[in-house]
Amino acid sequence: MQILLDDIILFGYHGVHSFENEVGTNFQISIKIDIDDIPIKVLDDTVDYEKVFLLVKEEFNKTEQLLEVLADRIIKAISTHFHQIIQIEISIKKLNPPIPSFQGTVGIKKIKKLK
Repeated sequence: MQILLDDIILFGYHGVHSFENEVGTNFQISIKIDIDDIPIKVLDDTVDYEKVFLLVKEEFNKTEQLLEVLADRIIKAISTHFHQIIQIEISIKKLNPPIPSFQGTVGIKKIKKLK
């Protein structure tokens, strides 16, 4: 089973340039969580995507220079709250990267196997 949170848009102050840490920009985050394939009857049997979203927001509010570090922090926060997780995949895209004449997004994707 997979729990999906796709195309979350959050404003943040992440980047290696000091002005990115002052001005900020929008980011797009997607998370795919693989969980144990067991019968699910109540919310405690699965991963609550509302709690996942709140954990993402909490970690996202802490400025980082590198998206790789931010992804690691988000994965750790989620995985410590839910024992059912087998694997987490996260992608973080900077929607307006400060690269002259560049149109598009830049970002990272990390896949972490937990079991």
